[in-house]
Amino acid sequence: MNGLLQLLSDFMTDHRWLAGPAFGLIAFGESLAVIGVFIPATPILFMVGVLMGSGRVDAAPVVLFGIAGASAGYFLSWRAGERLGHHAWRLSAMTRHRRSIARARLFFRRWGGVSLVAGRYVLGPFQSMLPLVAGVARMDAPRFYCWNIMSAVVWVGLVLTPGFALGRGIEAAIFEKAWQDQIVAGLMAISVCMIFVGLVAAGTRWSH
Repeated sequence: MNGLLQLLSDFMTDHRWLAGPAFGLIAFGESLAVIGVFIPATPILFMVGVLMGSGRVDAAPVVLFGIAGASAGYFLSWRAGERLGHHAWRLSAMTRHRRSIARARLFFRRWGGVSLVAGRYVLGPFQSMLPLVAGVARMDAPRFYCWNIMSAVVWVGLVLTPGFALGRGIEAAIFEKAWQDQIVAGLMAISVCMIFVGLVAAGTRWSH
């Protein structure tokens, strides 16, 4: 994971004009049903926040592309659920994750549209199933659009903010560039560990 984060960090730093579109694609993939389970977007969000705070990438395009990608991924998942209906749960890709899908369905049934916002944090990598569940449940379009956009804005903003704050602190400190690189890499590693522990803890709570 650290190697992947470092690779992305170097790419976004060396190609600043592509940082926004690249991040948008990551957010898009992470928000797609099934595919999103395999994309660790949360540590990437934190890493990009650090890069933004330290001035290595421009904040505006990253945030805008991130919100656009996240909302587009949820939209396509919702449309897929709307078209497939309950047949979606019979697909081979779904039968492999029956327990996690059942949790997502129960979570949506209990919280409705709010689940599209809160689920990004509570369900971990399986949050990408929520818009699919919403589509199968025939959640009406205006209501979905509202919660979808809110979900993308809150998700990108909240997860970028801690990294951005740390990046600003690093940039303000009096260090040589070589030391700054080492500190950023260390923060990335720490953030990955913290996020992993949080996901394990969330999974433990849901298993009881």
